[in-house]
Amino acid sequence: MDVFKLILIFFVIITFVFLMMTKRLSTIIALPSMGIIVALIGAAGEYPLLGLFDFETGKVDENGEAIVQGGIFNSVILNGVTMLAGAISAIVFAAAFAKILMKTGVIDTIIKRAAELAGDKPRVLAIVFYIACTIVFTAIGGIGSVVLIGTIVLPILLTAGIKPIHAAVIFLFGLSTGGILNPMNYATFIALLSPIYDGDSSRALQEIIQLSVPVFIIVFIISCIYILMNVPSNQTVRRAWPSELADKSNGKQVSIWAMLATIIPVVLILGGTFLDYPIPVEVALVIAIIYTLIVTKLKNPFQATTQAFVEGTKDIAGVIVLLIGLGILIQGFQYPPVLDIISQFVTKGVQFLQNPFSYVIGFTLLTVLTLYRGPLNTFGIGGSLPALFAASGFSPLAIIWVLRAAGNLQGFGDPTNSHNIWVADHVKVDVNDITKKVIPWGILMSFLILLYAVLFEGSTLGF
Repeated sequence: MDVFKLILIFFVIITFVFLMMTKRLSTIIALPSMGIIVALIGAAGEYPLLGLFDFETGKVDENGEAIVQGGIFNSVILNGVTMLAGAISAIVFAAAFAKILMKTGVIDTIIKRAAELAGDKPRVLAIVFYIACTIVFTAIGGIGSVVLIGTIVLPILLTAGIKPIHAAVIFLFGLSTGGILNPMNYATFIALLSPIYDGDSSRALQEIIQLSVPVFIIVFIISCIYILMNVPSNQTVRRAWPSELADKSNGKQVSIWAMLATIIPVVLILGGTFLDYPIPVEVALVIAIIYTLIVTKLKNPFQATTQAFVEGTKDIAGVIVLLIGLGILIQGFQYPPVLDIISQFVTKGVQFLQNPFSYVIGFTLLTVLTLYRGPLNTFGIGGSLPALFAASGFSPLAIIWVLRAAGNLQGFGDPTNSHNIWVADHVKVDVNDITKKVIPWGILMSFLILLYAVLFEGSTLGF
């Protein structure tokens, strides 16, 4: 029976992945549906009424009270809806901070200063704008922000004579590199890791921060190598972009102190972690918001803050629903009868992957499975992997390293990303051409990140 259920579960996974890849079903619908269906398969024949309702197991605890097994309605759906509430709250604060940065002109000023600094050499221009985008996207995110920055940066790169495919990749590399340190993304990984540490979010945050720094450095270096290899250095171009900047600008100019606002959340979180005084993501973002309002002397700051939270929440409404669905998916795979079935299969995989060599090579080759909402996508089935592997004796932190390593390719190479689609359309290239171009670079990043994990964090990961 377990073998039949295991086959059925894999059939469900493959079916939903295919539906998401072919865009016949949205991820927002697919994730919770998959979690509920998998839970029903596991409960069938094991629990009464397909496990939908809570029921007494017939056993008693140490206090002599009846042990109640939670049903799918409570354990999967209700707990799933609230599971990533912490991540959702952090994302709301991050979205509001992003809105304030845009309203005050901080983002526009950074891009303008980058253009002035870059001069008229394409390679220098590409590196400077890559760094500028990286800094900007440590603080903001979402398709609205991508469009805002992209409509300024991409025409400048194209005017400098950089090929459209390379301009697109450079911009997406900046977006993805900045995202590694973006507090909005910390929150999701903290939510995935903290249950392994009995709900200790401070410890989870510390682990994520210490992991993110080397990942950021490796991705940054590889991205710069891409620029050096693909953008000419001996070509001088006419600086034709001031008019573009003027057209897109809101006319606001801010001081250097205001521009530092973008990195304040990252500095606070990193500093607090390495000084053993972890600062919650939400607190770091609130401090950054207050700092930005003060140094930019924004009129009606209370009204502007309220408006930023309202508009920011509207921008991330889809992400919030996606995280709710992801929570239901994770709870579905963690439902006891499902966990019992899958753990038998995962245990065999764990035995193979507990070898450092097979861990690095195996997951490097599987990096492409992060595309199309595949099994290594954090916002897909990958979100359930830490708990599944932990149940089989494999370090959940080792899986977080895998998700962070493979997630870079997803961030800049997944053709189903809304930002990939927009960027491809804006520079007039096929979105799949971008994916083909970056796959080797994404795999290289994964290999180096996982190799670092084994060489320098091996004892922590159980190797």
